[in-house]
Amino acid sequence: MAAVAALGLSLMTVTTSSAASKDKTWNCKPTKAKPVKIRVIEYFAGPARTPLLNAFARQFESTRPGVKVEIISPSQADSPAKITQLLQAKAVDIVEPAGAIMGQALSANQLADIYPYFTKTKAWTGLTEYSQLQAQINKGKGKMYMVPNGYYVKASFVRVQPFKDAGVAIPVTWTDILNAKKAQTDKSYIYSMRGARASFTQAIFIIRAYNAPDLNAGGYYNKDGKSMFNNPKSKEALDLLMKIWNDVSPPASVSWGYPEMVQGFIDGIANYLIQDNEVIQIVEDKYAPFESGKWIMAQMPKGPTGYSAQDVSGGGWSVTQASKCKNIATDFLAFISSDPQASIFARAYGVGPITKTAAKDPFFKTGAWAIYDKIGKDPKEIKLDGSDGAKPCFGEFFTQADKDMAAMFAGNLKTEDALKQWAAYWDGPKCKS
Repeated sequence: MAAVAALGLSLMTVTTSSAASKDKTWNCKPTKAKPVKIRVIEYFAGPARTPLLNAFARQFESTRPGVKVEIISPSQADSPAKITQLLQAKAVDIVEPAGAIMGQALSANQLADIYPYFTKTKAWTGLTEYSQLQAQINKGKGKMYMVPNGYYVKASFVRVQPFKDAGVAIPVTWTDILNAKKAQTDKSYIYSMRGARASFTQAIFIIRAYNAPDLNAGGYYNKDGKSMFNNPKSKEALDLLMKIWNDVSPPASVSWGYPEMVQGFIDGIANYLIQDNEVIQIVEDKYAPFESGKWIMAQMPKGPTGYSAQDVSGGGWSVTQASKCKNIATDFLAFISSDPQASIFARAYGVGPITKTAAKDPFFKTGAWAIYDKIGKDPKEIKLDGSDGAKPCFGEFFTQADKDMAAMFAGNLKTEDALKQWAAYWDGPKCKS
């Protein structure tokens, strides 16, 4: 890895733009006598990726005298608050702005446009066309506030035996999930509900399935320009989700976040889980290899018209506006976004690859990963670009929608009232401006 990493560094050629040359933060020149530290904070820290990032940091440092890269790895439960805190304190150079952070940080002018600098690197030319598109998704072509680090595509993880024993077919639609109730036992439920942080995503999955294909590219509006939450189909969808919660989800799942819902599937408390591709490795390591046949991968459940829809976008890295060494921070991003580093990261962590080379790797087309090729070829699984989720207004919606989900789970908020609030927000000036 050290040898190939050194090769990757040697291939990077950067030409500073004239605009950047006037900004001293783009002309940082560290030496052994005057060292600098680049602080990087992860959102999705974990054993499959944090050691790799630290290894990449050491490799990068070995060719850059005077540069130290510090990887900060809070737990996923703590990462939103920690990232927000460091951004506000202007005490970090690179952040992973997942969830609501990207919109909030862009709105607060906390992220730097690295397009003039990054596009001069070999890393840029090595990215897939879609990765280059995603890099410019936040403020349009010619502006770059994030470098993708992998793609998260939703699919269904299904434990086969409980359905087989009950003579129930593997669910294909959202209605099938509810109707699979007879496969349930006292201690084993059908659906792994997300009831804690980001629980609103469950509502988005099913509402999109009921609105598709009448969705805009960003995934929060119908093609007439009005919020999808206005559509009567959305109430039908949300009512069904509440039935799934009440009838076929573990009661404990009201407090399940990402780790708990995955563990619930692994332990057999819930037998149908919708999650991202990086969960493949976790399930294989903690439950059983895919080849065992104990679990299968299936597509997202579909709505009544035979469609589903999901964002095919990814996480990424952003250089902060407060960084005093933006050129060095961007060089580090170029390094970890180049092969072989990017390919190693994608394989180890289990995310969709960002580079042209890795995209051709058979690893991402076989075994459990074969489902993503099927998803890609299915015209009735709409692929959204995630642009609505990148809007500055998304952060406020994320927080409020989670509160609304908790109220609906508790029976304290009607679905129609939640939808009215969501529709008013997305059709209002904050999101429409």
